[in-house]
Amino acid sequence: MKKLIEYFQIPKHLALAVVVISAVTLAAAYTSQYGFGLKPCNLCLYQRVPYFFNIDLGFLAFLATFRYPRLAKMLLSLTVVIFFAGAVIAGFHVGVEQKWWEGLPTCSGGILPQNASIEELRKSLTQQEIVRCDIPQFVLFGISMAGYNFLLSLALGFGVTYQLRKKP
Repeated sequence: MKKLIEYFQIPKHLALAVVVISAVTLAAAYTSQYGFGLKPCNLCLYQRVPYFFNIDLGFLAFLATFRYPRLAKMLLSLTVVIFFAGAVIAGFHVGVEQKWWEGLPTCSGGILPQNASIEELRKSLTQQEIVRCDIPQFVLFGISMAGYNFLLSLALGFGVTYQLRKKP
């Protein structure tokens, strides 16, 4: 374990780890959606955004390690902020699933056009498929996918912070 920690203290390796872990996480989300038919709600889709940003930032940090090591560390520090932002989004989603608070209006079907005719309302209702944010699509060991994403985002945020603070 100590050798693994030392390995990721090298900014180049840490940056690649951020890219790979973010890409694998997105691959898992898309596999559950397209491979297993789990339809994501709007909050699920929002939870993917930080991983896309961190793929880009991690790749830029990797490139920066060759000539601009301070820039690489700044970009890696920014990935920490984004991982924690992802944890906030996932935590909010968990709260919606647990009925601790209400979700977004688009999570429960409150997206009907205002001042619409009866025909426009009928068309709107028949054409949209609403996936509720307060009903988890998948639960394993009592934890929803949003819960696992919350835990993963926190772990990644603290993990990258730890590695950036350690001296090689």
